[in-house]
Amino acid sequence: MNRLERAVIGALLVAAVTMAALAPAVAGLIYAARSERQARVERLNALADAALVRAEDLTRRLSVALGDIGKVSDAPCSAPYLRALRRIALAHGPARDAGAYDRDGRWQCSSLLGAVSAGAPEGLTLPAPDWRSRDGVSAWYGLARLPGGGRSLVMGRDGFYVAADPSLYVDGIDTARAQVTGLAVINTEARRIIAGTDAADPAAMLAVYRAPPAALDCASVAVRRSASMPLAVVVSVPRETWRQRVRTLPWGWLLAGVAMGLLCAGWAGYFIVRRLSPRGQLSDAVRRHQFIVAYQPIVDLATRRCVGAEALVRWKHHDRIVRPDHFIPLAEHRGLIQAITDQVLDTVLLELGDFLKRYAEYYVSVNLSAPDLTTQRFLDVLVPALAREGVRPQQIRIEATERGFLDAQAAKEVISAFRRAGHAVYLDDFGTGYSSLSHLQNFRVDGLKIDKSFVDTVGQDAASSSVASHIIDMAATLGVQVIAEGIEREEQAAYLQARGAQSGQGWLFSPPLTAAEFIRYAGKTRAG
Repeated sequence: MNRLERAVIGALLVAAVTMAALAPAVAGLIYAARSERQARVERLNALADAALVRAEDLTRRLSVALGDIGKVSDAPCSAPYLRALRRIALAHGPARDAGAYDRDGRWQCSSLLGAVSAGAPEGLTLPAPDWRSRDGVSAWYGLARLPGGGRSLVMGRDGFYVAADPSLYVDGIDTARAQVTGLAVINTEARRIIAGTDAADPAAMLAVYRAPPAALDCASVAVRRSASMPLAVVVSVPRETWRQRVRTLPWGWLLAGVAMGLLCAGWAGYFIVRRLSPRGQLSDAVRRHQFIVAYQPIVDLATRRCVGAEALVRWKHHDRIVRPDHFIPLAEHRGLIQAITDQVLDTVLLELGDFLKRYAEYYVSVNLSAPDLTTQRFLDVLVPALAREGVRPQQIRIEATERGFLDAQAAKEVISAFRRAGHAVYLDDFGTGYSSLSHLQNFRVDGLKIDKSFVDTVGQDAASSSVASHIIDMAATLGVQVIAEGIEREEQAAYLQARGAQSGQGWLFSPPLTAAEFIRYAGKTRAG
């Protein structure tokens, strides 16, 4: 074998070894490229899905606001009419204005600016709508010179309208993470852009929407069409070349990245696990004020008139409602329940403060946990809050469960302090604990709440079917009121009233309501 042959063989061996060493790396890089493309497609699709959900939700909420305006019976543009429009605009977050226009499209009044004078400036006449639905709803996209400034999305019907900022359709969508170059919401019947990001080219977005699905690059554009509304969402990202994708792969920093990744993985894993744990999510919810309040009406069993409501806390987590029994025990265990109670109070006063000031006969019950039954902390929060809002102390009542009486002496003093301050105190879920009867000897309270488990057995052949009547007799002897929970059938209500229970709550009368729904319900029973 001569020198040349040895050189050739050596070169071939080096090449073979190099190829054997590079093959897995190349295969890994190809797999990484495909994975990156798939992840890119998934991010794009997830973004499009989120944008469509937001567009549907916003449109639905504006439609509900428009429907509520249609129910206002006051004369258009009168002072009561404008007050009703302001309440509706406040109750429906996306709406920034509501008002009326005549049949010639001339603007008549606004919840922001009031009635328009006869000499209104030119340009306050609505043009022909950009779209009209089969049920008579008209829509204008991008109107200017309406109250609130900027351009407005306007939905109107039968001479009244509701207006919103069209940018709400695209604001809050995380376009930066996916490097989105264009996002647009389209009315599919009018073929018009409702809203879009600043970088979105309307003509290009409409062209993408009209293109057949087979012609679309799923890694650079995504189109989502609503199944229930004439809406579509178009999202586009820059089209990457092969070289650009290769440059993003971990060539030079592969080994350093592995070492650094191992170092950071432990810290990131600990942080993420802690953040995504139930405790972390609940702490984040408290910090972000993600708790809402539902109002369970309480009615007088004799007259069937609404006399108040129980404030029920709900956790709105990722657009779904978490049941209280899933997070209240954790909040109590982790020391977060007092912050949640404070948020409930703030929400009640924000949503029903004006209503309670106007109608002194109504009240709202707030549930207290064990920590707030051992100190006067919540009372110190409650008193100045009511003073600021002008709400009477007797309109906020306290509900306490047996598990809050672990420190009986402290609870006795706190309950007395609440009663001295003018707040009625009720024992909640009475009869379900081991020490319910002893609590009646130790604590002076204003009422008992019969637990739903006893109400359910009324009229049935069960061992506990007579417990409710015994509790009512006991309350009458002690001179305290009785509220029955969980009334679902008329015979239950009739039985409890006949036995002497004063008030009740449950699905027979109403499910838990929003603040606006509760105000309407109270007005309906008051009028009846």
